[in-house]
Amino acid sequence: MRLLFLLAVLLLAACQNTNQQNKSGNEITDMLGRKVFVPEKVERIVGIRAGALRLISYMNAAQYVVGVEETEKQFARPYNMAHPHFKSLPSIGPMMGGDAEMIVASHPDVIFITYTTVGDADALQQKTGIPVVAIDATEMATAADTLFASLKLMGKILNRSTRVDSLITFIKNNIEELNSRTANIPTDEKPTVYAGGLSYSGAHGLLSTHAYFPPFVFVNAQNVLASINLQIVSHVKGTFIDAEQLLAWNPDVIFIDQAGYQLVQADLETGWYNNINALKNKRVHYLFPHNNYATNYELVLRNAWLVGKTLYPDSFADIDLNKKFDEISQGFLQCNFGQIIDSTNNYFYNAR
Repeated sequence: MRLLFLLAVLLLAACQNTNQQNKSGNEITDMLGRKVFVPEKVERIVGIRAGALRLISYMNAAQYVVGVEETEKQFARPYNMAHPHFKSLPSIGPMMGGDAEMIVASHPDVIFITYTTVGDADALQQKTGIPVVAIDATEMATAADTLFASLKLMGKILNRSTRVDSLITFIKNNIEELNSRTANIPTDEKPTVYAGGLSYSGAHGLLSTHAYFPPFVFVNAQNVLASINLQIVSHVKGTFIDAEQLLAWNPDVIFIDQAGYQLVQADLETGWYNNINALKNKRVHYLFPHNNYATNYELVLRNAWLVGKTLYPDSFADIDLNKKFDEISQGFLQCNFGQIIDSTNNYFYNAR
């Protein structure tokens, strides 16, 4: 009996090895360290959870998307506005994960997923019988290497490695130029700055902020939160401060995320913050909301150039922001996106 059992095990292993060899594909290691076998030629894909479809769009692979989460049809984001056909694709379920049966009905070759765990990714793969690849949509300022590794993984799977290399080079060149223009500005010539109204899973008021706000990091700005405890900083859950602390910091310049515009205006109308230098001197500026179902990286860079030119006009005197914004749109989404974004600001205010 034991001999028969061993023979059965060996026969099963041999069949599995033969099946694996007959498949046309490759074993990859995803961003969670999972070994996943993916087809050699991937032509049908879905992206689930925050940021997945955005990264697919950056890959210039939107034509391979066969279904989208319902949220992608409801809210305006640069990547789905650049690819309006997403709205006509089949729904694969609600935001942050979709629905396994609806995903299967779209017949993707690969499922890309963000903000997941090994257990959840394995469970979804078992339910659907479709390769599930975990990717990361991380913070650009503090975890760029992880973001780039994720893009390279997707590029390998989608045969877009050349495109990925070009995108990464574009991002690095922008960050390096922003740094080179501002790194040597004396500290005493730099105003102190604060970013408020930042979105995290919805809009928030003036006291929603970020100690390592990417546009500030890239232009070496003097963020009043620079000394904040790293342990309470999260680009997902957000950072919130007390009103008394903002008054004590008394920033010279304030930048407001447009997604939080109405809530911030309500805060300012209380009169509580009238003595802050930025308000007294009318140095309050507005930025495009780069947090909307994870990070819109093209808007991060767009905001960085706007912040740089606002704070240090002499160092950015040669920069035409409209031309720079068009260049960034082309770099990420292969389209001139400035006019589309500018015409839909009110949509961003309502995006959650």
